[in-house]
Amino acid sequence: MPARHLTMSLLANKTLGRYQLMVAIARGGMGQVWLARLQGARGFSKLVAVKTLLPSEQDLPRLEAMLAEEARLASLIQHANVVHTMELGEHEGLLYLVMEWVDGEPLGFLLNRAGERGGMPFGVAVGLISQVLSGLHAVHELSDASGPLGVVHRDVSPHNILVTYDGVAKLLDFGVAKATQQASQNTEAGEIKGKFSYMAPEQILGGEVDRRCDVFAAGIVLYLLTTGRHPFKRHNTAAVIHAITTNDPVPPPSTLLEDYPPELERVLLKALEKDATNRWSSAEEMRIALEQALPEAFGDTARSQLREFLDRIVGDRKAARREAVRRAQIRADQVELETGSRKALQAASAQSAASLGAISISKSDVEELLEPLGAPADEQKPVTAARPKRTPKAPWLVASAGVLLALAVTLPRWFTPHTAVRAAAAELPAAAPLSALPLAPPPQPVSALLLSGSPPVAPTPVASMSAAAPSVDLHPPAKAKSAVAKNAGNKPSASSHNDLLTPDYAQ
Repeated sequence: MPARHLTMSLLANKTLGRYQLMVAIARGGMGQVWLARLQGARGFSKLVAVKTLLPSEQDLPRLEAMLAEEARLASLIQHANVVHTMELGEHEGLLYLVMEWVDGEPLGFLLNRAGERGGMPFGVAVGLISQVLSGLHAVHELSDASGPLGVVHRDVSPHNILVTYDGVAKLLDFGVAKATQQASQNTEAGEIKGKFSYMAPEQILGGEVDRRCDVFAAGIVLYLLTTGRHPFKRHNTAAVIHAITTNDPVPPPSTLLEDYPPELERVLLKALEKDATNRWSSAEEMRIALEQALPEAFGDTARSQLREFLDRIVGDRKAARREAVRRAQIRADQVELETGSRKALQAASAQSAASLGAISISKSDVEELLEPLGAPADEQKPVTAARPKRTPKAPWLVASAGVLLALAVTLPRWFTPHTAVRAAAAELPAAAPLSALPLAPPPQPVSALLLSGSPPVAPTPVASMSAAAPSVDLHPPAKAKSAVAKNAGNKPSASSHNDLLTPDYAQ
């Protein structure tokens, strides 16, 4: 069966090139993302994220072309606020994309948690968006030997922004990115790619796009983080599209929050201008304007406040997530040893069979063994030359010795490390089993711990680690609260990543 036709369950614990897939952590419209590890010499190991295409025969060549284009563009970007792309590989016909493993959470998840626990301070929101703008500027300025590429991300949203537990925002997913200065077969004329709820008007209408459409999307995300409400929230997709593409003005944030900083509002409304010529001309220009509008959101003090906010919002989640990764690696070690032991036993059996095949008995030996003692003289064959007397061989004895020798060498190697791994795994409670797929119901597998919005229930070690983590203050000071807390009816639901009713929103 070709690898590209394998189901997700069959891919679990498989090795693609140099990378061992451990557990599925995310799934989108065209691909699956895995937590994997690169195994090197002398015990070297590195966690990575591997993106594979979902098994499908429909339009597979085009999906492969999109993945290859994503890898080409993303690999050219070297910036702290963009997820690093390491390699595009192919294993038995299956393309895969290797990216850095980010120890953190999607911005959409942080937004949900903030809505539950007091809101996101203005300084934290502005600090995160300024990092995203810095990464976007690096993307927009990208060039190669032929000159500027004119890359536009086209899918800037909270779901495509990861935030590490140390407070570093990273832009990811260039699956629908476009190099406007180069011809591409992945996007047809007039074709729309991205999420409607984060598109600029010209992008929805199928017009020419440039870096300013990413500025518009960044403005939507900033509006959402600082007010707790999407600026174009409507009851259905058609209404959302109408709100974005018509000349109706965006409701100023101050109409939702009386204490919204006026300078911050000015920067935000300019980013959300329907006419692209009236927007900020670049992500860097908008970032500088934010720094001037809210200087307290920048500098060492602001970074410390951002880390404190993350500890308060997702400190328990960090402990659970890291415990899930540890369990995934233990399980991968066990699978690797079991696989190695089976291969060693098969090799030993093959060697024994080869040894049997190598044992041969000459025709003269057979004749010597079958010649009856004391046969009549006239039936005896004439002896033309004297030859030394040879001791008859017992073939079954030689073969048995080869098999016993192979087992003596193989069995200690098979049982000893395997038993050690089982002993280590036995120390883990059975309440949190491992699973290859992320959407299984309780008891929670590793993938569920990586994706869920809360730590596992007692008495798993994850819960005990979460209990040992720094206490989480669910009632921050009043100054730290923003419109997410004040607009209680508008805060995002913790049960869904959707802040609009757009179908297939999380894809």
